[in-house]
Amino acid sequence: MQHDNLFGSTREYAQTIGDQNAIVFLPDGPGSAVRTELSYAGLDLRSRRLASWLQEHRTAGDRVLLLYPPGAAFVTAFFGCLYAGMIPVPAPLPAGDGKGKVDRLRTIVNAAGCSVLFTDHANLADLQEQLAELIDNDILCAATDADDLGDADSWREPVIRPETLALLQFTSGSTSEPRGVMVSHGSLWHNLGLIKQTFGLPTGAKVASWLPHYHDMGLIGGSLSSIFLGGTLSLMSPMSFLRDPYRWLDLIDSEGIDISPAPNFAYDLCVRRIKPAQVEQLDLSRWRHALNGAEPVDPATLKRFELHFAAAGLKPETIRPCYGMAEVGLLVTGTDENRRPKPVRVDAADIERRRFTPTDDLAAGRELISSGPVPTGFDLRIVDPDSRTPLEDGRIGEIWLAGPSVALGYWGKPDESAAVFDAYTSDDEGPYLRTGDLGVCHDGDLYITGRIKELIIVNGRNIYPQDLERRLGLLHPALAEGASAAFGVPGDGAERIIVVQEIRTAGAAAPTELQQLADLVKSELSAYAGSPVANVCFVKRGGVLRTTSGKVRRTSMRELFVTDGLQPHFEDLEPSIKKLHRATKPLEALAGAGV
Repeated sequence: MQHDNLFGSTREYAQTIGDQNAIVFLPDGPGSAVRTELSYAGLDLRSRRLASWLQEHRTAGDRVLLLYPPGAAFVTAFFGCLYAGMIPVPAPLPAGDGKGKVDRLRTIVNAAGCSVLFTDHANLADLQEQLAELIDNDILCAATDADDLGDADSWREPVIRPETLALLQFTSGSTSEPRGVMVSHGSLWHNLGLIKQTFGLPTGAKVASWLPHYHDMGLIGGSLSSIFLGGTLSLMSPMSFLRDPYRWLDLIDSEGIDISPAPNFAYDLCVRRIKPAQVEQLDLSRWRHALNGAEPVDPATLKRFELHFAAAGLKPETIRPCYGMAEVGLLVTGTDENRRPKPVRVDAADIERRRFTPTDDLAAGRELISSGPVPTGFDLRIVDPDSRTPLEDGRIGEIWLAGPSVALGYWGKPDESAAVFDAYTSDDEGPYLRTGDLGVCHDGDLYITGRIKELIIVNGRNIYPQDLERRLGLLHPALAEGASAAFGVPGDGAERIIVVQEIRTAGAAAPTELQQLADLVKSELSAYAGSPVANVCFVKRGGVLRTTSGKVRRTSMRELFVTDGLQPHFEDLEPSIKKLHRATKPLEALAGAGV
């Protein structure tokens, strides 16, 4: 099969394996929905119908907003856009999640200039009403599950070149507001090929995903990778997984799944929620690729997951840390199937000085896990983010990338695109993509150490927030399950560390017990970090904000803290922090402190 874009390969699959299931969607439970199966021929037919309707009402290159619940309808609408030569813009449904998703939707619609909304009948009326309030321009709305929408015989094949835009992938926004990444057909095709090559995936592979279809890991790592491979995609909803993680692993067992990706927190959740008796009912011996990405990978999580599910036949080499981002489609690098992930214990004090020094000292060390080999699909450099000087192996710096998978930039943001996608080193080599991630090359592997914008700098020391958060979860059973966020704020002439931790508020402990818990956190984290950690906030479950992929939104949490928007269940703050960030008139307090 000789193609250079996903549209062409999908058309061919409709002719060669048309009767094979492309998508199987599993309902959340009895009575919630029906099992949906869609063949490659059915996907092609429905895509041509939707494309013909789009071609009748809009022109090539127009942006189409896709707002769907989990299921096969989203995938069909996505390919309908590709078949029409238009640009799909996946986004989360705003219903049921309050202001956060409505604000995100407003950002996406206004930034992308969408002229069409595709959804289903169940959500059409509500979305029309919401969009009328969010945007000024008219947007054509249609429910794609209508039987009379479009005529496949009237469809015209689009002109698609490598530089033609395939989609706008809005970033999850862990350190900034969402931005529309312009993913071309050429870069998407290259990254899908890189995924296949990196993990040695066979044609016809079976893929399973519960991840949100509007996130790059769920969209490209799940849906599009499966169709690229001519495989069968088994889908379940994110809520189904969160309610009962066993259903994910049971799906992998029952369908003989080859590859299924998930963020680090999902593997932790499986260990906590799936009992040994349930593990014994599973056969995970056929699962070859348990991809772990989209957020920092915790070596301890890999060990716990491996041990917990060994009785189910899980092979240690199945668990594969990987690294990527929306700005390259999805994947940069990942651990191949011929080796286990490589953990390295390094000197924690040297990491703060951005040096990578392996050590056998358990007390002074911090364990990091390789994300895979330095990728062959990219020209990768480790660069000092301030001087833009390339660094030698063993030095921690910003990861810069160049290669065919790199996207074209951010939609409607030429200045930001130039700053991020058109970077040059101090010796005038480039252009490179600036990832904003800190990492190091060691013995041919890439290790990720953190995000530049999220570093906490106290008295010249670089403290990684994820280290504090992981440590926090080990201090007490009450802190083990909830999410946490660590960040720095101005205070008393220097950066001060704040930690926010979710706790159960139903049947909550008395204030004296919470104070004892806060004292434990302050004492233990201060000793661990070697810097004062003197400010602790306990919030209700769900109080720590996450992106659509599960990453902690530390920047947003910091903003909530400084604007007194956290609504904590309990907090223990230094006097200087109270004065600066808890005063009745914050601006007057700041002025009085000379800030």
